[in-house]
Amino acid sequence: MTTLVDLRMVNRNHDRYEQAIRSRPAVQRAITYFQDNIGKITSTEDFMKDDKLYRFVLDAFDLGSQAKSRGLIRKVLEEGVSDQFSTANRMSDTKFREMAKVLGFAENKGENLKNPAVVQAIVDRYVAVTLEVESEDSNPAVRLGLYFQRRSANIGNWYQVMADNALRKVVYTALGLPEQTALLDVDKQKALLEKRMDIADLKKPDKVAKLLDRFAAMYDMQNGDAASSAAMPSIGPISRNGRASVISIDPSITMTLMKFPRF
Repeated sequence: MTTLVDLRMVNRNHDRYEQAIRSRPAVQRAITYFQDNIGKITSTEDFMKDDKLYRFVLDAFDLGSQAKSRGLIRKVLEEGVSDQFSTANRMSDTKFREMAKVLGFAENKGENLKNPAVVQAIVDRYVAVTLEVESEDSNPAVRLGLYFQRRSANIGNWYQVMADNALRKVVYTALGLPEQTALLDVDKQKALLEKRMDIADLKKPDKVAKLLDRFAAMYDMQNGDAASSAAMPSIGPISRNGRASVISIDPSITMTLMKFPRF
């Protein structure tokens, strides 16, 4: 099958796949531990001491690849989001800001995490990300597409796309921009993107759907149909074999884009 067919298959069966993930003993244990303990955390220090909570939250916010960057995570959470010049607010990758805002250690000592609705939202996001991770084993392009689909409404400027490897891969592939484009100065990249697409279109579901259709076709053209698999997704344990994920953050790009602020 093609990437487009695979992606649509996952979307059609999304609820069933997520329910299968939730029913796994290991996932149930992780969720139960998170639900039972996150409300007791009142500071960044306490949070970072509990490795299970730390990794659960980072995975839920698509920041699992940054788990070893404890200094950066600590800084993001301790400074919070109230100050427009805080680390989270200055970073082009908005996932850091989202995490700091939801956890709220700097603003209210984690009071947000006593709200069952907030806790449930983090759990739901953890499950959604888990599904995306597993789709990569069958077809890396499907994970890219699902991730982009979920994140697109939160994209406010092209710098956010450039700071995120996965978002950049989808957009550059769909627009026919070669991988070497990412080596250009960021403002030159922005100018190229602006000529090809209106950033506001990423908040329109129909435009996003068309972009993903084009991405799927271009991806298969560049990589061959062998990139696709009929088994979508495996609904097995998340791969922990240490290989690089398609969803990751390029620290050098992220830090380069920490300019005062673009919102």
